Amino acid sequence: MRYENITDDQIAAFIDSDARPRQIPEETRRLRDAEEMLALKDPLGALQFLAPLLRDHPDHPDVMLVAARAYFKSAQLNRALELTEKMVEANPADFYARLLLGRTLQRMGRAEEARGHLRMVNEIAE
Repeated sequence: MRYENITDDQIAAFIDSDARPRQIPEETRRLRDAEEMLALKDPLGALQFLAPLLRDHPDHPDVMLVAARAYFKSAQLNRALELTEKMVEANPADFYARLLLGRTLQRMGRAEEARGHLRMVNEIAE
């Protein structure tokens, strides 16, 4: 094994947070901040944090999910619908995306379309 010469002190230094500063990528910080804004019931604030992510990483699943939630909570239902449909198409087994899609369709007055998605979520949850 090529790591057999590593000492305990070297391992401790590697683990020690002072020895190697941990940098959180800007994208991760923005995503966390957007989630925090949603927790504080400020979906428009969340969308401000997400704007560069939506521009630069529009198809990233985490970005789409947080953005869809923010659009839903800010009653931007057409945008929420667009993202949730895209998410379900990319991953039909994503029950949260399907739930959000169903709830969005309900709020849009499209109960019949929503029913199938919500039924599937209920079956998965049982």
